[in-house]
Amino acid sequence: MKWAVYGAPFVLLSALTACSTVRNVAADAGLPVEESATAETASTAEAGWGCQQPQPGHPTQAEERTFVDEVGRLAQQAEREHGVPAAALTAMAIQESGYGWTRMAQETNNLLAWKYVPGPAVGDRKAWQIDCPEPGPHDRFVVFADRAEAIDFVAEQLATTPNYRADTQRYHRDRASQVDVRQAVDRWIDGIADPYSTDSEAYRMAIKRLMNNPYAPGNQLSPEDNLYRLSEDVSPARSQ
Repeated sequence: MKWAVYGAPFVLLSALTACSTVRNVAADAGLPVEESATAETASTAEAGWGCQQPQPGHPTQAEERTFVDEVGRLAQQAEREHGVPAAALTAMAIQESGYGWTRMAQETNNLLAWKYVPGPAVGDRKAWQIDCPEPGPHDRFVVFADRAEAIDFVAEQLATTPNYRADTQRYHRDRASQVDVRQAVDRWIDGIADPYSTDSEAYRMAIKRLMNNPYAPGNQLSPEDNLYRLSEDVSPARSQ
């Protein structure tokens, strides 16, 4: 599935990977996915709004910039707290949520499409499942109170859970040893793309293109609009 960002075709991997290929650690460990909390279910019956697509008519150029400004600040705070690169988190949120305009993002604040798996980490948060007539799995996803909670929660998981911890620790070492920020962030994405996505090569490319320019994703680094600057503005991450 493709959708256009102002003329630039761009694979919406995140809603696809989030709904079908993002693998959370607890699920990998074989923990049960059933839970007693009532799952909130969304209908996709509205004409023209696909299961993994942004709401028709969105995002506008102004909405894209508003989203990047908001999530960029939240991601920088998450990097300060958890040491996960703000540049990558922001690009992943764009990719997963269509700049905040997918149905999941609108109804759950789950900008990174993090799957619901019962356990201590998820606490008393509710689960949400999209009622999607299109072929594919029907996973449950975590409902967050707001976007700040969503970014902080997922950043902590990417910093501490077994599938991602080693890559985050390497990012800390890269930053502490003055490795170029762009290189350090790219190495982190290269590491977490698998197991984060089953189509890891395409996912790496999509995230790096967004980090080069979130408003016109491509292979050329935008001097003014690139997302790497978000991590450049954060002090080198602490070692854990």
